[in-house]
Amino acid sequence: MLTHVDQVVAPRTRRVRDRRARPARMAESVARESDRRSERLRLRNHLGLVLRILVPLLGLSALGLIARALMQTAAFEMKTLRITGNARVSAEEIEAVVRRATSHGVLRTDLRTLRAELRKHPLIKDVEIARVLPDELRVRILERTPVALVARNRGTPVCVDEEGAIIGDFHLLGSQMLPLLVGWSEEASDLAAAENRQRVALYRQLQQELSAPEPSYWDRVDQVNLRDLKNVTVNLTESPMTWIHLGDRDFRRRFELSLQILSAVKKQDAAELQRLGVRPTAELLQEDVTISYIDVSQPSRVVVRLPERPRATTPARSREIVDARVRARTRTKLQPTRAR
Repeated sequence: MLTHVDQVVAPRTRRVRDRRARPARMAESVARESDRRSERLRLRNHLGLVLRILVPLLGLSALGLIARALMQTAAFEMKTLRITGNARVSAEEIEAVVRRATSHGVLRTDLRTLRAELRKHPLIKDVEIARVLPDELRVRILERTPVALVARNRGTPVCVDEEGAIIGDFHLLGSQMLPLLVGWSEEASDLAAAENRQRVALYRQLQQELSAPEPSYWDRVDQVNLRDLKNVTVNLTESPMTWIHLGDRDFRRRFELSLQILSAVKKQDAAELQRLGVRPTAELLQEDVTISYIDVSQPSRVVVRLPERPRATTPARSREIVDARVRARTRTKLQPTRAR
């Protein structure tokens, strides 16, 4: 038996709409996926940038910690100290200063501060310091050398170097003998310091000219007066009462001229004195005469001076006569004048 079935065909309108909406959904999905990829890419880039910054910083921090740990190890403790160039400064003094500065190890020692500390010593002019890792320091000392012995207003004479710096007392010279420099300025000013440097320069120039060539006259000088920078004045060890004015140049030739004059006076040689430009007076030709000073700063016009004679005392009778005359004049002045 056959059954009749009615077939109903649905319309295709919805399928058409679905086909039209599918590309839009796909485009939206692609857009969302693209956004997600872009976001992941941005995050990845940010993370890479952060890592590029953090990794070096972490590396430097790690290196710093490692270096700090290494510096604090016993490997950098100073075990060897080599000191050169010191003659008057004891190695013990230098080592004591260095030991205090290197208490944290050779690597952490501030060499600039150590150099400044060593230069505070009056005999140390400059210092060179080299660090030899892991445990050695090398210190080279440049000392100040005494070049003149200076007389002061108070206290004992002191030694000064070529820059005019006071570096100690006369014991620094040991057995060395130097003429005493007189006329040093003790004012605390730049002008006084500059003048003192000129005095040291003149002192050394005088020493150089009188020492060479042979014969050397430097040992015959007892004192050098440099109060006046334009007139260097010296006296001799054999006649300290006689001062010789040399001016400011040509010291050796003028010094020799003064020695010739002194020799002629001692020999009472009038002809030699006249040849040297000195008038041979009777007083100058006396036996055992004392000369106060010789001025040879102008060799063509030599001046020789004898000590001033003490004034003769007035006899008692003569003094009474003088007093009587003074009283008489006084009475005359006090008398009233008569009116005419």
